[in-house]
Formats: sequence, C-alpha cells, structure tokens
Amino acid sequence: MTTTANGPQQGLALSQQEQLWQALITSIEQGQLQPGQRLPSIRATVAERGASFHAVVSVYERLQASGLIEAQAGRGYFVQPPAPAPLPAAGPIHLAGAHPLKAFWRLFHGNDHCMKLGCAWLPPGWRDTAAFARVVRRTANFAHSSLVEYGDPCGHLPLRQALAARLARQLKAPVGAEQLLTTLGATHALDLLIRQCIQPGDRVLVDNPCNSNLVQLLRLRGAEVVGIARGADGPRLAHMAQALAAGPARALFVNTRLHNPTGTSVSAQNAFGLLRLAQQHGLLIVEDDVYGDFCAEGASPLLGLDGFERVVYVGSFSKSLSANLRVGYIAAAEPLISALADLKLATCVSVPGLCERVLAAILADGSYERHLQRLRRRLQTAQATARAAFRRWGWEVFHPASEGLFLWVRHPRWRPGDEQLNAAFEQGVLLAPGVLFSADGQVSEWMRVNVAHLCVARGERVFAGL
Repeated sequence: MTTTANGPQQGLALSQQEQLWQALITSIEQGQLQPGQRLPSIRATVAERGASFHAVVSVYERLQASGLIEAQAGRGYFVQPPAPAPLPAAGPIHLAGAHPLKAFWRLFHGNDHCMKLGCAWLPPGWRDTAAFARVVRRTANFAHSSLVEYGDPCGHLPLRQALAARLARQLKAPVGAEQLLTTLGATHALDLLIRQCIQPGDRVLVDNPCNSNLVQLLRLRGAEVVGIARGADGPRLAHMAQALAAGPARALFVNTRLHNPTGTSVSAQNAFGLLRLAQQHGLLIVEDDVYGDFCAEGASPLLGLDGFERVVYVGSFSKSLSANLRVGYIAAAEPLISALADLKLATCVSVPGLCERVLAAILADGSYERHLQRLRRRLQTAQATARAAFRRWGWEVFHPASEGLFLWVRHPRWRPGDEQLNAAFEQGVLLAPGVLFSADGQVSEWMRVNVAHLCVARGERVFAGL
C-alpha cells in the first residue's frame, strides 16, 4: 500500500467505482433497470450506496460513454435501449489488392450492423441530432436563398468572421476573415493545397503512419511521398533531418493534435524543431488539425509559434459535428487564400450556403462549445476505459492518449493479414490494420482502434472475445 497521505483513500475510491459499475451493469443486463427508466440522482446514489461523490460521477460518466445510459439536461440519467447485436458481414477481406483503402472504405460504409472499431468518426449516438435538426430548420426558415443559390466562393462571411475570432482567441493573435477559405471538409482543403502548392516530382514529407487519403492525393498529383516516423511527441526530428539531407522537399504535411492513427500530439519542443528545419530547408508546413477540437486545452502548436509565415492551417467540423455538413477551412496568408479561392471557384464554386449558415449559427449561439465539452468528457472516459482493457488483454499501446478518438495498439500474438481480419469480420467486427496508414504501403503489426466505438454497445466485451 502507498504511504502517501491519500493513498488508501484512492484505493477505496477505486473499489467503490468497480463495485458500483458492476452492480449497475448487472442491473441493466438482467432487466432490473429497463430501457427508458430513470436512474437515481448522483446525490441519491451517494447516500444509498455510501460511495464517494467522485466515484458515482465517474461511474455514471463511464456508463454514458458506453452508451448504456443517457444524460438529459434538467431531467437526469436514463437507461438506453440496447443496440442491435453486430451481424456477421459478407466477406472476405483481401489486403493483397492494389487499393486496400478503397476496399476498407466500402466495407465501413456498407455494413451498418458491424461494430466499426477501426473507423475514424464518432458513434451516431454521441451526436445531438435532434438539436442539430432544429438549427437546420431554423436556418432554412430565415435564409431561404441559401436553399437554392450558390454560396460565396470564399465562404459565408459571418462564418469566416466567427472562425477568425475563434482562431484569434486560441492563438492570442489577430486573424482576419480574409485569411480564411471554407472548403468541403478537410480532404477538399488538402486537395486544393496540393493542387496549388505541389508540382509533379516534388518530394513531400508526411507522417508515417498517416492519413491514407493524403498519400493518395499526393500520388495523384505526381509527388514523391516520403514518410517521417512518428514518435510520441510528433515527427522524429532526426529522421526528418536525414530525409532532407537526402534531397530537397517542397512541403511537410503533419497532423499536429490527436494524430490519426496514433493519438499523439506535437509537443512545443517538437514544433519548434519542425519550424527550424522548415526555415533551414525552405519548407511549407501544412498543419492538419482536424481532431484538435477534441483537446481540452491548448491551441495549434505550429500556427501558434509561426503565424502564417510558413504554416498553412487546415480545420474541419466533419469529425466533431457532422460528416454530412461537409464544412472545413483553410487559414493562411492572404495571397495564398486568394489563389486558393480562384482554384476553388474553378473546381467546385462554393460550399453549400445552407451548411455554412447552419455552422455559423451553431458557433454564434455557443452550442458548439457546449457540445465539445460533453464530447471531451466522454472521450476522456472512453480512453481511460480502453487503456485499462488493453492492458488486461496483454496489448501494447503505442501512446497512452488521454483524449481523442484513437489508440494505436499491437499484440505479440497478432499477425497482420487477411486471416486475422476475417476472423474478426466474421464476428461482425471491422478493424483497421496498420497497412492502411503506411506512407509506403508496408504491412504493420499495429492497428487503429476507435475508443468511442469500443465503449459503445458493449464493444469492449465483443473485442475481448476475439
């Protein structure tokens, strides 16, 4: 036992949490607590069970993150109906083809009854679709022209002003609406930047592992993709220096916060090293921060240090709010934004005006920040639950993330390949193997796990059964 003053208290609190967790899980599974039934309040549970306030709050948050209960503002906590059991999907999976990413994309979007533990988005139940629908209806009623007319090619001005103000607060530096361009999500933003800034034959540095869509876009442009190994604090600076010594490069594309797929974030020291190398070698840095809103604190590490000298910033609301909203944005120096706006006009004209107005309304009334606060708490709980589960099962975690969607894991008995993936697929579980995220297409022992989906609908138990 620890000799610190509050060691025994912490041990007791942990015991209370586990006892209460097991008791409530059993009551729900055995039908003693029915779907729709209201749970006792936190204070009532503290009094009834003799548990600490912290223990009860932690267990209720864990149950909510697991999709077993729902918190309703002003009313309390209610038992959720059980999710439908995953059904075996048609297979098999073949990784040997030329386009494994395309094959997995079709699987993830064509098997609604599967447990998608390898996907990159939030579970549907974690989004307040009713509130979102109300904003859509209200916006459509007050902005009829947005239903039928093209939007502003640069982006709806009130939205760009709201985004500029939001970035300025985070960076503690002025940002103008003229430095922002809206896009059809982050993938469109990356595509525009690649078309504008990268020429065929250019060497381009990327995280390894990384976003596979980015690699495909760069290769479509005819660029030479060079993977830079990702460490716990960002791209490995020594590896990047070696790559630059081997030949000039045009740009570095880097996922700064809650990296897909490892869950790591660029540290201040690493960011400084990246900017120093960029200065020495004339690199453009594209900072992809699409998961940054899941961070409880902090701001863009690269844009915060550099401003718009060498850094171009990409953000999106597809991961945190709605994939169908399809609103992302680019923040950069005004001359580059002007050139990108011309390119956007030639390729897609504009982002749908209704989508931009809906997002502007959600930002203006504060509901987006409240939504993020709820999401961050649920993801923190899901991360803690997932890390503990993987430790029990004997898996190695690349980085013990405390926030965000992802864990990057491997097991000494797991061998990458079709056989293991199909064994999971036959049980209705879709996994995302490391080869999907390799900058050079190499098979990897690691795989990405989405902690939110792991903790929803008893996914933890299904995964343990594999």
